[in-house]
Amino acid sequence: MKKFLYGFLLFALCFALGYLSYTYLSGKFELIGVFLSGLCFGIFLMFLKLNVKNDKINSYKRELEKESIMSDESSARVKVLESKIQVLEKALENAIKSK
Repeated sequence: MKKFLYGFLLFALCFALGYLSYTYLSGKFELIGVFLSGLCFGIFLMFLKLNVKNDKINSYKRELEKESIMSDESSARVKVLESKIQVLEKALENAIKSK
């Protein structure tokens, strides 16, 4: 929600700077105002690009965390199965010895 508010405010600032500099300023000051408006609009575009990139990075991090949790669970399952196999082998050896 904050991202959209900041983006909207930045876009509104760009538009206001461009409009005010075009209508109320003249000469060098008009060029400076248009330049600042363009600079502000470039910052707005980079803001949008960085938001998309950060969202992708965060989703990739969540995927990696899920995969690591799954691998931990599978390795824990393998250990449990190995211990069960060892117990069964011992029980089989004891059964064979007692005959």
